[in-house]
Amino acid sequence: MRAVVQRVTSASVIVDGTITGEIKRGLLVLLGVEQGDTESDGEIMAKKIMNIKMFPASISTVMDSEYIESSLPKQWVRNVKDVDGGVLCVSQFTLMASVKKNKPSFHHAASPQVATSLYEQVLANLKAEYGPDKEDRIQAGVFQAYMQVQLINDGPVTFELSTK
Repeated sequence: MRAVVQRVTSASVIVDGTITGEIKRGLLVLLGVEQGDTESDGEIMAKKIMNIKMFPASISTVMDSEYIESSLPKQWVRNVKDVDGGVLCVSQFTLMASVKKNKPSFHHAASPQVATSLYEQVLANLKAEYGPDKEDRIQAGVFQAYMQVQLINDGPVTFELSTK
């Protein structure tokens, strides 16, 4: 399983002219499911997404000498839960592409039946990681739909995660 995770100030996904998922500050996750991925991969990926330190310390919490010398907050110290951010998760089978010459091949991508199940499981795991009182912070695209994804990348800060 692979994910491209981007720190954003806002992101949304539109299907047939309707916004199906929208967040303010947080993470946009493009998630690809590979042949051979299991529920364990879904659990691991959700933990990685929710715990990766992609946000700086707030100025009010940084009081050490390094901050005083540099006048900049420490980077990479808070995760999406720490900043009370949202997660917009969008299925993205093209992450599994291999490109030879000029033509992509998607033979590494899981079948739609398997991928749908594991994508839904990742969404459930993300909600569980955030806790029952903040499940609304997890938003999603529509599996196998043609989607328009809009985002304002913050930084830009982008990481690729894998369960392999």
